[in-house]
Amino acid sequence: MDIAKANLISLCMAVFGLVANPFAVYAAHAPAMERLPPGSVRPQGWLLKQMELQRDGLTGYAEELYEDIGKSDWLTGGKRGGQFSWERGPYYAKGLTALAFALDDEKLKAKAKRWIDAYIASQREDGDFGPRERNWWANMIVLWTLRDWCEATGDERVVPFLERYFAFQRKAFAAGHGFAKDSPWAVARVGDEVDVILWLYRKTGKVEWLDYAKVVAAQSADWTKYYHFGGKGGWGPEGYRAHIVNFMQGLKTPPLKWLLGGGEADRTAFRVALSLEGWAMKQHGRPDRAVNGTEPLSGRSASQATELCATAEHILSAQVALESLGDADIADDLEVVAYNTLPATLSPDIKGIRYYCLLNQPSCINENLHYSSNGNGYFSHVPGPYSGFGCCRSNFHFAWPKFAESMWMKREGGLVAAAYGDCTVRTQIATIKETGGYPFSDGVKMEVVETAGRKWPLFVRIPGWCKAAAVKVNGAAVDGNVTSGTFLRIAREWRKGDVVDLSFPAAPEVSRWKDDSLAVMRGPLLYALKIKADEKIVDASSSLLAKRDASGVLRDKELGFPVKELRPASIWNYALVADEDGKPHFDVKGDGMERRLAVKAVRTEYAGWGMMNASANARAEDPPPSPVPVSAVQGRVEDIELVPLAFTQLRITLFPWTLRRDLQR
Repeated sequence: MDIAKANLISLCMAVFGLVANPFAVYAAHAPAMERLPPGSVRPQGWLLKQMELQRDGLTGYAEELYEDIGKSDWLTGGKRGGQFSWERGPYYAKGLTALAFALDDEKLKAKAKRWIDAYIASQREDGDFGPRERNWWANMIVLWTLRDWCEATGDERVVPFLERYFAFQRKAFAAGHGFAKDSPWAVARVGDEVDVILWLYRKTGKVEWLDYAKVVAAQSADWTKYYHFGGKGGWGPEGYRAHIVNFMQGLKTPPLKWLLGGGEADRTAFRVALSLEGWAMKQHGRPDRAVNGTEPLSGRSASQATELCATAEHILSAQVALESLGDADIADDLEVVAYNTLPATLSPDIKGIRYYCLLNQPSCINENLHYSSNGNGYFSHVPGPYSGFGCCRSNFHFAWPKFAESMWMKREGGLVAAAYGDCTVRTQIATIKETGGYPFSDGVKMEVVETAGRKWPLFVRIPGWCKAAAVKVNGAAVDGNVTSGTFLRIAREWRKGDVVDLSFPAAPEVSRWKDDSLAVMRGPLLYALKIKADEKIVDASSSLLAKRDASGVLRDKELGFPVKELRPASIWNYALVADEDGKPHFDVKGDGMERRLAVKAVRTEYAGWGMMNASANARAEDPPPSPVPVSAVQGRVEDIELVPLAFTQLRITLFPWTLRRDLQR
């Protein structure tokens, strides 16, 4: 079928309402869900607080804090090159734009528009744009931001801009300037561009963009094979797949290839990559669903780390995979990363970040971490505005708002409650207010605030970890199969005031990791021993920024973005006391954000536990092999309490254990 004929058929079918999504006609598989425009989901409660802290912290003041953002070549039109014309400014603007609409914040929108205007003004006659010719990877970030801006505002400049650029790019490819030749980063991160091209196809209905999406996808590293079987991780055609940020960005590519006619291996690659049985998790995985990578993938040690960039990209890839595939377990994964790894990597006031997040982190000092590629100084796990390389301080800004966007989607003319948390979703279908304090509670309440009153389906996710979920509508149990790890479809004529109550009872569960160490989860939350910290400001230069009033006059109040080293001020070398089955007994105390897990524990210095690594004093020794022999136990059995990982700065998350029966002999 030629393009003209295909477009005519598509147009006729759209006019007569025969197809709601062009994928139903032209692609092998239709997306399972559809993203809502930025700003459709407004966070509330704890999630809102995180985004407000981000606005009042590093996101709101990034242009003042970081020269490579505030004086970016993208804004100035300069040609300084290097970091100034590469990815950092676009990374920041991507998060700034998403946050502006999530909070409906006019000041942030004005900041974002400055970047959008600069992007559009930078396009040259041949269709290329930006401060550097054929800047394939950094331009992909810009494309994503422009798409978001268009969805949120309807800006009519964006679609022609994209069409001109892709026409230029197609000619460049024909002339031999493919991603493999010009940019290994682009080879690894092709999925980011493919997602935008498919959006352009849906927006315009032009089949040429569907065909072009296939052309671009064909230049990608073979992520499907890599996630299934492992393999080379070097530069060139492989796209440096062993790089932790590439690993997480690459997760979106197989689902997109599946939409374009890929096979079952593409369909399952996301799940396999993060499966406990897959090679990546077996060799490098963590209980927070992250993968350790200190630049390259770096093993399962409790004192290895994952990069903040990787956490942000994990969230974004999960959004794309969820929209494409519609699998409930992808949303499970999304929640665990967002509610555990992300806040544990940020300072509580979000005026500082850690380049790296360690699960066992009893100290945050600026010493050589002796990682294979990075972390030799640079304050790499010390909270502050300049931790590590400049990528993470530029990239993390989109993590929270993209998670919020992913909480609700559209499907079959109705709505999908994909990931939970207090929020309000506003669409043409309905406005729904979601409360309950999830993930710190066991329940979610959804109230229909506005709706047209017609019949439409509401899909609610039943988490895979919950074995006894209950769903009620207006107090009556739903007539349906409430099954873990699925979306429950509730189709009815919804009316204003209707209430859906979701009950997700959770019990503490343990899993085994390196040297049989234990991790403890309750529902979507990973728990840790919170270590008290002695704080010391070691660099106050960034706190000298002062607020200015409307006339530009400096005021006395300091913003305060200091670098703080943290040293342990409480005992942390505990082994949990376990029963015959190797599982401790937990008592659940408190409610909501005050909920904690009480457990019996003993102190031990077995195999150096409780000591700092001799070659890297900023990292702890790994937990010793378990069970710890009773001869290595010190003192009496104690009661300790574990709290959600999100509420810790210094912590122990992977514990050794000893048998209760041996202590009683």
